[in-house]
Amino acid sequence: MSVLRITRATVYDWIRQSLAANQRVYFTNDVIHVSEIAGCLRKAYYTRTTPLKPSEAALIIMSFGNGLHSQLQEYLASQGWVSEVEVSWNFKYFRLVGHIDLYNPENDIVLELKTTSKIPKKPYPNHVMQLNSYLAMNRSEKGYLIYISRNGEVEVFPHRFDKQLWNSTIKRAFHYYFSLQKKHIPKPEPSPLCTYCPFKWKCYKERGDKQ
Repeated sequence: MSVLRITRATVYDWIRQSLAANQRVYFTNDVIHVSEIAGCLRKAYYTRTTPLKPSEAALIIMSFGNGLHSQLQEYLASQGWVSEVEVSWNFKYFRLVGHIDLYNPENDIVLELKTTSKIPKKPYPNHVMQLNSYLAMNRSEKGYLIYISRNGEVEVFPHRFDKQLWNSTIKRAFHYYFSLQKKHIPKPEPSPLCTYCPFKWKCYKERGDKQ
């Protein structure tokens, strides 16, 4: 009988496999995900065309976030909420898809949960775009962005459907779709998040390209 030897690498592999088993985003040519277009389009493009394995630290952070999501979703399911609601919107060339963290059918309220290292003073624009898209695709008017920090703080930001933001999101979706089809790298969208992007060096190197 072989002896089972458990190392750090073993544990990281377990975490990686568990995350893969619960992966909601599957890339196909005719499907665009809200999470892709709500953030940097160049990062989304790189993620599709040159995927990277997340670092060991990133694996742990994602696992903690997923664990909290699951815990809240399990409890609120007993209170009439529905979790992981898939919503979509069909366009001529592709389908835009998203997954609502929690939805209350009785009150028509959408919740988007975000775990973070620090609570922001105001919601991040990409998170607002994501929630607003879910409201549009679910035909709902009201939602909340809920931030939960790893040091125990919580903040809640209400949001009502913004038609102008939805129109802007649709334009981004089309731009991203055609970028993928034509293999044309989207323009960089510099932000403080660039510091944490796994593709930052590749992006910096290619910023001299004509866009």
